[in-house]
Amino acid sequence: MILDFVGALFYIGVVFLTGQRTVKWLYKNEGDQYADWLSFAVGFAGMTVLSTFLYFTCHMPVQVIRVVWLVMGGASFFSLMKRKLFTRSGAAVLGCVTGLWLIMLLPGLIGGDQYYVYRGNCTDQQTYVEETVAMSMHPIGWYESRTREQVEIISDVLWRGYQWSVNDRPSAGLMIAVLRWNSGGEIYWVVYLFRMFVQAMILPSLFYLFQTTANGKGEGRKGLTAVGIAAAALYCAGFWGQIQYDIDAVSQMSSIAVLVALTAVFFRYAQELADGKEGSVRQYMLLVLLASAGLALYLESALVHGALYLLSGLFLFMREKKRPGWKQGIRVSGIPVLALLVVIAANYRLTGFLRGQIYSSVNDGRQAWADYFNRWWLGRYGIDDGRITGPVSRLANWILSLSGMYNMTVNYDRYYGAAALALTGLAALLACLVLFCLVRPVFEKTERPVWMLWIAVLTGAAIVIGMCICKKYWSAGKLLYYISPYLYAFLCIPVLQIENWRKLTAKLAIFIAAVMLFSNVKMVWERVYDTKVNWACSGYRGNYPSDMIPGLKHWAKFTFDTREVEGADGVVIRDLEMVSDHQFYLQYLKVKLTCAGIPFISENDVDYYRNNVEVSGKRSLEGNILTLEAAEDGSGRFEIRVAGVQ
Repeated sequence: MILDFVGALFYIGVVFLTGQRTVKWLYKNEGDQYADWLSFAVGFAGMTVLSTFLYFTCHMPVQVIRVVWLVMGGASFFSLMKRKLFTRSGAAVLGCVTGLWLIMLLPGLIGGDQYYVYRGNCTDQQTYVEETVAMSMHPIGWYESRTREQVEIISDVLWRGYQWSVNDRPSAGLMIAVLRWNSGGEIYWVVYLFRMFVQAMILPSLFYLFQTTANGKGEGRKGLTAVGIAAAALYCAGFWGQIQYDIDAVSQMSSIAVLVALTAVFFRYAQELADGKEGSVRQYMLLVLLASAGLALYLESALVHGALYLLSGLFLFMREKKRPGWKQGIRVSGIPVLALLVVIAANYRLTGFLRGQIYSSVNDGRQAWADYFNRWWLGRYGIDDGRITGPVSRLANWILSLSGMYNMTVNYDRYYGAAALALTGLAALLACLVLFCLVRPVFEKTERPVWMLWIAVLTGAAIVIGMCICKKYWSAGKLLYYISPYLYAFLCIPVLQIENWRKLTAKLAIFIAAVMLFSNVKMVWERVYDTKVNWACSGYRGNYPSDMIPGLKHWAKFTFDTREVEGADGVVIRDLEMVSDHQFYLQYLKVKLTCAGIPFISENDVDYYRNNVEVSGKRSLEGNILTLEAAEDGSGRFEIRVAGVQ
């Protein structure tokens, strides 16, 4: 674990250094003292596109890509030192991200595998783990030169991982594979290190959006910088960051920092176009780079962002009573075109995935998933169903939950009668204030940056509502996550413009922002408490997507260490059918054994979709063979042991 942690520190350093150097080269807006806060997003974007190109187009193994990373990091470091480009602001960015990352690692350090093997979406998590294992162990040419059986004889984990890498969006998995430089390390721990990093990396991008939106020209106001940093950190560790982590949305989380940075830079670029400025070629290159990485990491969200940019840009020109010229239209439309060409050059296979996702994301079969993934829409404790306050509580809970205040809803199991009525009225009042904040720019003069952010939020909200009307609830829920940084930022902005607090409307907006920030602090505290009392690490109880396969984490211990079978020439895994949803428990073992290079045969071998793995019976083991079995401990919980060893 220590070697993996040290490797992660190098990884973070390379991302920061390459990003810092790229920002100094491409983004030179005068007076923008906060440009350094783009460093992580830009560095991650550049390394994502480069790594995807080297692995999928150049067929380089991950080990060589890692060397390229180190060379680029070293070159960036010496260039920054030589030109004296290190700044106090850059050091602050590095310190904030690294510090938040270390804090966010604590639950996993306490809970171990039991915490981070999977959270609320075991199927998707297993997909990312398998493709990471496959790419980290062999270059893509190795798989293309072999038949399915030849790969599966070694491990069916490798074949499925390869299939995911060519039929899915593999860039996030590839970025985890680059981090897995210690081949003897624990893969689930490595994935956790990565996921906490990309979650912490949202902080500087969101803070930069705060500054360029609240302050217009990127000029910070003394005393509010710390508030902005704290608010950005609460998105990462509070409700929105936690729920996206808890549904195991790895690609989605990997893309947020990049897409938020792209949004902030695009808003600046669009305002320059509206002022009649052409913008520099370098800034245009930065937009294309960020857009390319957004597409590579998470196509669906990047496409939705395109719609947000289109409408916010058009409405900006309408507000300014200007008509965009044909040159401006070509420039703006050229960004997604060039970004798509870059992505195709890096990995042409993504085009096939894009075609499939456009259809399948809205098909009726997937919408049933909303029953699990969207339960939180009704608030943490549900609604006051069957009583007079029921309809009001439903609407109030929807508005509060969808605005990120999920845990500020009423507990109707605890309160009833007059107390329930009064609390429902209070919740309804908070919901009305949220709606007031969303319509406030209609009747009150708003500065251009905030106005553009508002248009983006309204556009996203309109699409979410439209999908709900069409009964595409799961698709609506996914899109809500995509726009969540902008909804969160829009509601936070009044706190960063507190000099306007004398107006009644501003006071109400500041009040809602304070309630939302308090709600996120409360969410962080409850995660800390949950880590202490919930040994199974299954996530929040209540109306929350944290227990996809009820009982598995509570009755199975994810504590297996491959050092227990170190030196074995092979392993036989006995039938695990006595464990609830045993196929995930089996997959957990198979992934670990594959990473350790230990051949295995599984009795009753199935994958996590319950499909039989036929090739398992064709494997032969010789030499020192050990047997693994699920055995009950004193509390009735199953754990994996070497047969005959207590």
